[in-house]
Amino acid sequence: MERTKHLTIKRLKGICKRLDDRRRPWGNKRHELIDVIVIVLLGMICGCETWQDMRDYGIVKRKWLRRFLKLPNGIPSEATFRRLIGTIRSESLEQIYREWVRPYVGGCYGKQVCIDGKSVRGANRRGAVKLHMISMWVREDGISLGQIKTEEKSNEITAIPQLLDSVDIRGSVVTIDAMGCQREIAKKIIGKEANYVLAVKKNQPTLHKELAEYFQWALQDKMEGQRLNRYMEKSFDHGKNTTWKLYSTKDTVWFDSKHEWASLRSFFMVERIRKMRDETTVEQAFYISSLETDARNFLRYARGHWSVENQLHWMLDVAFGEDACLVHQANAPQNLALFRKMALTLIKQDTTYKASVRRKQKMAGWDNDYALTIIS
Repeated sequence: MERTKHLTIKRLKGICKRLDDRRRPWGNKRHELIDVIVIVLLGMICGCETWQDMRDYGIVKRKWLRRFLKLPNGIPSEATFRRLIGTIRSESLEQIYREWVRPYVGGCYGKQVCIDGKSVRGANRRGAVKLHMISMWVREDGISLGQIKTEEKSNEITAIPQLLDSVDIRGSVVTIDAMGCQREIAKKIIGKEANYVLAVKKNQPTLHKELAEYFQWALQDKMEGQRLNRYMEKSFDHGKNTTWKLYSTKDTVWFDSKHEWASLRSFFMVERIRKMRDETTVEQAFYISSLETDARNFLRYARGHWSVENQLHWMLDVAFGEDACLVHQANAPQNLALFRKMALTLIKQDTTYKASVRRKQKMAGWDNDYALTIIS
């Protein structure tokens, strides 16, 4: 078992060897780039959030780390961690991440692929360019397939097609929030042999208005109402009773701009009714899709999309302190965002203990063997 765990470290080091070391060849390279990367990854698995944390982790675990790292000049300083991680080309690191994570996913066929953006708030300081990351999340596996950087939330429109081009999504159902409800994005998804479910909000004013008017009329008209596919689901969480009602239709002929949306086959509306004590709120959301399926599946996709918020973005903030991280120089913010996703994937894949991510991080920090179990 010990040999297997060390072979896993060896595989990770082998993949990372393909990263370009951008330090000057004639410079004094006192530390191996691969050593720095492995310490950063292990440190994040054990709860490290800052360069100082990683330095301290390396010092405390120095004797153990020497079993599989060279460490020719001991543990790097905080400045060395900051400088080396900042010099790694993010595109190269992203390619290596996708290769590393592929065995955990296998393929996307029959799965839901959620695409959503998140701003790294701590990196947006001291006049630095705003950092907004677009992530691709496989709901069934609970794994991020990759990410791409944008400078503003509005740039998601151009970034999403680039992310789609980087991953094989054949046979999947791609769900995107309103910012991704664009004709070219729908066309790109169909061209990649996948299907789409796109949220429609007021950034598509004509489409949003027509869908709202159609479902308002359809629910009041007796004949049209009978043609709607319906499904209802109830849940109780955090003191709130929530009722989900979904209405879908395959009748898209009336939509004048149908030919502009690739393979458009269905419209659906989700009505969410929340009751908490004496207060009741009603929200309606509209979607377009290339699928022809029943209302129950449409609700599964609509609700499933929020797993990227609850299981990825929320965990990155709570367990890894992403929003509080003040790293903002060079490529370091984007690279650290990728290391966090890598660490989260490894922790969630571990089935040795049934515990929260935070508990597993603490246990990995206390027990070296458990840290290696996670990384293997």
